[in-house]
Amino acid sequence: MDGRRWSDLPADVLREISSHVCAAVDFVYFHAVCKPWRSSRDPLSKRTITTQFLPWLLAAADKESTNLRFRCIFSESSYHGKPPMPLAAAARNWVSNADGTEVRYLTVEDLRPTLHDPFTGEFSHLPDFPEDVRGWEEENPRGVIYSDMTIFLCSIRYHNDDDHRARFRAALLRPGSDKWTVIERTLQAPSGTKNFIPRYGEFCAAYHSGKIMLTVKATLWHMIRSEGGHEAGGDLLVKMPPLPRWTSEYYSRKYSYVLESRGELLWASVKIDICSDWHGVVTHELSMTVYVLQVEASAQEMKTRWVEKDVRSMADRLLFLGTPCSFAVDASRLGRHGGCAYFVYCRKPCDKVGVFSYNLLSDKATFFERLPQGWNDERCTWHVLQPTVSPIQLLEQDINFTIGST
Repeated sequence: MDGRRWSDLPADVLREISSHVCAAVDFVYFHAVCKPWRSSRDPLSKRTITTQFLPWLLAAADKESTNLRFRCIFSESSYHGKPPMPLAAAARNWVSNADGTEVRYLTVEDLRPTLHDPFTGEFSHLPDFPEDVRGWEEENPRGVIYSDMTIFLCSIRYHNDDDHRARFRAALLRPGSDKWTVIERTLQAPSGTKNFIPRYGEFCAAYHSGKIMLTVKATLWHMIRSEGGHEAGGDLLVKMPPLPRWTSEYYSRKYSYVLESRGELLWASVKIDICSDWHGVVTHELSMTVYVLQVEASAQEMKTRWVEKDVRSMADRLLFLGTPCSFAVDASRLGRHGGCAYFVYCRKPCDKVGVFSYNLLSDKATFFERLPQGWNDERCTWHVLQPTVSPIQLLEQDINFTIGST
């Protein structure tokens, strides 16, 4: 350093160092060291072009929740924060940006939906729902806000009957519109035993290229037109690839996640084979397959099918799989090796909730970490925090104003 102080580092060097700080907390600490380091900050809008912060897990909230609970699995740090306003009972109804950079929770009062920012307390009213979806909030709709600002909300409700049916309901609010488009379908739900148990992990829905991709069981996908209504006349069944046969002597669980990455729609199918040996020891064998949606359109018809993705093309990406949305990140932007997917799995009946990583290249699942006590729900949301660093001049103005007011 030739006797120079750390605070004398050139601004371009400080910005280069800062661009490699991928942990949001460390980013804030970095710019709190001294005035020169704070003044050299790289504006967030430009910074995201070259790097990105590590995603955190946001715990699913319930009616008893009073705090926001976060977990950074890469630093093994937990954070608790009290929101600026009490979380409503519907706080578990998260609405997330497709890239995970923003998250809101949805409340509905007399057909009037509102999105709330759990960090700042700010809220935005959305156009009223139509009368025919009154009471929809009881089904806990959640959703995604896509890059073109289309808002997609959806829910699934399983019928308690012998037909194993499920009612899917979605509402679309397109950019510039003040009216919701409501879509409803009654579909065959997965069944395997006489006593039907809904498998919420198999339910997955997304809005893509003007259509809704939907599955309530991992062996059958629907492409639903988004013009609204209850009729399924224009819907398409998506051709499925050959799926592996289950060899479990006990039972199996399946989870579906869908996401967009580099212009493609991907489906990550997680399979858990749960087996028991002669001594009653239960083992959980995890496997994952990633598929890409292929669409072939002609003058006569449109053919769609899921095709298994070449995992070698995923070597530079990381997948974060959760609810209500999943997303992919270039591994180089996080300073980590690619070809991996992260997801939360609740090991029942002991209700041990943990994060697993799956190496797509070696086809191997690894237990990453068990989540702290109180994280007892798989419906966690991956959230990429976007910390802001106020200019030093603004802080000095605030300080002078406070001193002058005393």
